Amino acid sequence: MTSPIAGPIIENPLHGERIRFLKTAPETNGALVQYESWLVPGGSVGVPHVHPIQESQFTVVSGNASFSIDGERFELGPGQMLIVPARTPHSLWNASHVEAHLIVEFRPGLLKQEFSETTFGLARDGKHHLRGLRNILQWAVITAAYRRETRPLGQSRFMRSGLLVLAPIGWLLGYSSHYERYCTRPGDEPDGLDGQELIPDTNRLAG
Repeated sequence: MTSPIAGPIIENPLHGERIRFLKTAPETNGALVQYESWLVPGGSVGVPHVHPIQESQFTVVSGNASFSIDGERFELGPGQMLIVPARTPHSLWNASHVEAHLIVEFRPGLLKQEFSETTFGLARDGKHHLRGLRNILQWAVITAAYRRETRPLGQSRFMRSGLLVLAPIGWLLGYSSHYERYCTRPGDEPDGLDGQELIPDTNRLAG
């Protein structure tokens, strides 16, 4: 159990998840991002995916959580913990009838906070679909900027390559990978991680 932490809670209504950051990358010199997660019954963290660089750790505080790790299913209850190595296909959902409360950690922290803030915010604004040119360009920018943080498994190589090609156009037209209105840090300051600083280098866009 953790002591109560004061701070904003952000919600993703698309997946039925709420999170509150406990430790951020600036606070841990990039080593760790830690947050509380609440999953409603039937909620999930989205489609199966991999984290190319980050190791993720999940500890159940209350309720139950279901995991699929590289095709093998696990059920965790209060006090149980599971570690998912980098590059391991996985998914998480709540198959029970009560809310699940977890502590989630990512090592290294990278831009996990910015990614979550942005994708949760876009979901709240109804901009989560790859429909229409505006949404496509927005998600092209996100796909390129957060390539080290996550890769969905259900997305075809053609679709992903197309989004990466469109990303520079999205930036030129003013789309960003992180918006101040979604930032949860005190004073709504994103610690200098604005759209320009999140533009990936050529290594991120290559391949």
